[in-house]
Amino acid sequence: MKLSENISIFLKSSGDMHKRFVPFCALVGVVAGLLAVGFRLAIEFLFCMAWNLGGALGEVNRFWLMPIIPAVGGLVVGFCVSTFAKSASGSGIPQTKAAYYNNFGLLSWRDAVQRFVLGSIFCGLGNSAGREGPTVHLCSAAASAMAQNFGFPKKAVRDAVPAGMGAGIAASFNAPLSAISFVFEELLGGFGRERRVGGLIISVIVAAAVSRLILGENPILTVGASEFHTGWWMVIALPIAVFAGIVGDAFLKTLLALRGIVREKIPLPLCAVAALGGLAVGIMGMSAYFFTGYNCVFSVGYGVLVPAFKGDVCLAALFSIFILKFVATIVNYSMGGSGGLFSPTLVIGGTMGGVVGMAACLFFGADKSLVGACVLLGMGACFASIIRCPITSILMIFELTLNYSLILPLLFCNMLAYGIARKLRPVGLYDSLLLQDGIALRKMPLAKNSRDWESLPISAIMSFNPVCVRASDSAADTLLSLKRRGIAFKSYPVLDGHSDFIGMVSMDELCKNADAKKSCGELMARGREGNFIMAGDSISEAARRFCSSDFYNAAVVDAANPKKVVGIITLHDIARCAVDSE
Repeated sequence: MKLSENISIFLKSSGDMHKRFVPFCALVGVVAGLLAVGFRLAIEFLFCMAWNLGGALGEVNRFWLMPIIPAVGGLVVGFCVSTFAKSASGSGIPQTKAAYYNNFGLLSWRDAVQRFVLGSIFCGLGNSAGREGPTVHLCSAAASAMAQNFGFPKKAVRDAVPAGMGAGIAASFNAPLSAISFVFEELLGGFGRERRVGGLIISVIVAAAVSRLILGENPILTVGASEFHTGWWMVIALPIAVFAGIVGDAFLKTLLALRGIVREKIPLPLCAVAALGGLAVGIMGMSAYFFTGYNCVFSVGYGVLVPAFKGDVCLAALFSIFILKFVATIVNYSMGGSGGLFSPTLVIGGTMGGVVGMAACLFFGADKSLVGACVLLGMGACFASIIRCPITSILMIFELTLNYSLILPLLFCNMLAYGIARKLRPVGLYDSLLLQDGIALRKMPLAKNSRDWESLPISAIMSFNPVCVRASDSAADTLLSLKRRGIAFKSYPVLDGHSDFIGMVSMDELCKNADAKKSCGELMARGREGNFIMAGDSISEAARRFCSSDFYNAAVVDAANPKKVVGIITLHDIARCAVDSE
């Protein structure tokens, strides 16, 4: 009998689902901890091997070899992502959120394996990317796949994703508190959503314990026992917060703009584009190494943070690394590959804060110890402004450094940077990436009690990217177009020549009449009472409308202009809403 079958039998004999979920999460913690540690070691091994290979051939040869190595990594990963491993592209956090909200958290072992291998190659061969985002996807996929292997219902499979996500962050960063807060802030969208919070905490504890047993107790960033006492120096948190807010907004806007240009304007295969991105990053990385002596533009890049904290990196070097890491990360992510944004964000923030601190020392005679405080403040503020998880950013700096004396300016700096970035662009990083990919998350706002969801408007749970068809198009042409786009729903809104909504047509009718040369307008359902709902109608009203008709989905139209389709609502969406409110 297989091990998974034995474990499944044990879990099924452990009482109800709530009782079985806790030991399952402990197992998730063990697996996620091992995967996260293995992923980190694989990246470090590959980058160390690549860097030392260049050194073994001579320092001069390293300058032409190192730009080629990230390009090779981009070429290999780009080819795999464009052919058979599409889910391994990018950071992995958008894919995890999309699976959690739109597909019951269904991920597979294949997703986990592809992410592990391609992420290791891309980051390990020097591309400017982080390991934490891919670790989230990797461990979430493992948790989801385990829940499916053990025969859990879909609802429990979905609940396994936060446990895997938290465990992955805890093991990768050695930061259990930050892991829990990140799950709530980024995945769940608030601190009142997770029903199985006990399982989440168990998985985080176990994963962190596994990581510490293998890698040791030390935090990622060892800054010693520096003490920062309350004083007037704390006002430097204000300019750091302002700069971080502006940098965060510039980072997101530039990333989205370049990503759009690459997709729409560059007529090259993804593997070629990713290789060019790797080559560009390799050139920037060696330029930084030549002028500063640090290779932190490559790969994760944490190596510069401890010297910067100690004030051992000059102002010009810090500024150069800040600019080059900023540009390299955007280029790498926009041009394709498999890597995250956590680590580069911390390096960008740390060097930005170091620039402010060194400038204060040079021009205002500040003490050199101020530089270390500015590095930590910059790290937290940039994380808050780019990733948009302010509580996590505060806890993370504390856990990464084990230094609590900076908490007051850190709180002020991070929250102000977050506020500025949110004011400049309300939609956060990962949601913006999903929207650019045409994916809308089916989130439900927090309800005060179990029945409040019924009075929420349809807009709270509908899909905002409806797929419409033209009344004049034939059934055969419409089916061909839908097939090319990889779209298959039960029915579709029909628009006339003025793009006005006139009804719904079912997939069954399209398939039955594919050879009859009939148009969508001729095949659509004629009664309009049951197949459209006003955007302001409540969920309970929509449920009654579905019950009184034979439709499974309906167009959502603008209350001010009933001819304009703004979304799609399905009976499945309402059922999911009812289940989530329990």
